[in-house]
Amino acid sequence: MIFRENIMKRFTLLMITAMLLVSGAAYSQSISGAATGDPVRDIRLMLTAPDNGMFEFWSTDEIVNAVIEIYYNDPVDADFHEQVVYGAVVLAGKTGDDRVLDMLIDAIDTHPTAALYALGNFPNVKALNALVGSIRLEDPSARENAAEGLRMMGAPSEIEDVDAWVAALDHGIAELTSWIAVEPEWDVKEYFQDARGNLQLMRQKALSH
Repeated sequence: MIFRENIMKRFTLLMITAMLLVSGAAYSQSISGAATGDPVRDIRLMLTAPDNGMFEFWSTDEIVNAVIEIYYNDPVDADFHEQVVYGAVVLAGKTGDDRVLDMLIDAIDTHPTAALYALGNFPNVKALNALVGSIRLEDPSARENAAEGLRMMGAPSEIEDVDAWVAALDHGIAELTSWIAVEPEWDVKEYFQDARGNLQLMRQKALSH
């Protein structure tokens, strides 16, 4: 089974590389050298072709390690650098793995819309506080995605510290209530209202356990 998965992984990467080369993408690798067995390099290659989201060939550990490495260390002059780093932020959010939380919080400064949206996949105090702390950002798109992250966040299946979680929710509800009154964009204001409602529901659920 492992041998077959490796063959499928290599075949898929070779096909994607061939598509990139045929379409004129300036990625200077030969087809025979594209699938390297190095998850960082191969996942980076996959991120240069955003329409091909076949990341199931890698384990969660491989993806987590790769996106963190790419975000912090991808050379700024590398081909497709901005596209690849943005894709790494999006992919990190899809993992739902807490090991990417610090990266996503750092990415609020560099790729705020993608990072804030992604943080909604992490129902914990750290992600909640990061989202709440971003509701007053100057960029309306960033504020909208902070609201979206808050309104789509689901209640955690298990709460290690109910008091800490409820306290974070109380803080978030208070901050949202304060900001909703002055949010200048009406559509974003509605998102924040929905977000506050979601936090209130999560608070009720936490206290009912």
